[in-house]
Amino acid sequence: MVEETKNMPSVDDQYQRLIKARNFHYDNLNKWLMSFYVIIGALFIALYTLHSSAHLHRYMEIAVAMVGYVVSFGALLSGKGYSFWEMNWILLLQDLERKAVPEQKERVYSIMADEEVNNNAMNPISGANVSTTKVTLLITSIVTVLWGMIVIYLGCNLLGWFDECRIAKVGVGLVISAIVSWLLMWGGSNWLHSDLNNLDDLKHPKKEMGKK
Repeated sequence: MVEETKNMPSVDDQYQRLIKARNFHYDNLNKWLMSFYVIIGALFIALYTLHSSAHLHRYMEIAVAMVGYVVSFGALLSGKGYSFWEMNWILLLQDLERKAVPEQKERVYSIMADEEVNNNAMNPISGANVSTTKVTLLITSIVTVLWGMIVIYLGCNLLGWFDECRIAKVGVGLVISAIVSWLLMWGGSNWLHSDLNNLDDLKHPKKEMGKK
């Protein structure tokens, strides 16, 4: 029993390892999202080039738009997955930090210097409590829906639907794309989730985290 206790990692060791794991995950996300955004930008340029060409490339335009939708949707799911794991790492870090660092003022991940000192949503030259992850997810969701609208718009052009009213094509495309994207987001989050079977779920409420 004594030997087992000696070989067990200390709370401080676990704390440092968790920081490294969290940073590794964050660095990888930046690489993944950058790859997605570069592909999305290249596809938009390709679509614009085809659309502005003197020759009609309707089938190719739809194909490019569909790829743009798929890639944007993949970026959206990746962002949601990152947000899930980010909160997991942060909660575990805060939990271990409260155990590893007794002095509250010496902590990093579980304290705020002053929540209100730089939180001014109406001042354009001041900071505000805005989640970068949520902003990224919002923008990616909008881009995904817009790609879906472009697919439907180009499809209507190909089939000759709503030729008399472009606004109708845009409106119908936005509504259908938003509904389909929401359903796919729900399905993708359930079908493509990480395997958590080998992980213990602490299910600790926030107020209980960090208590010995």
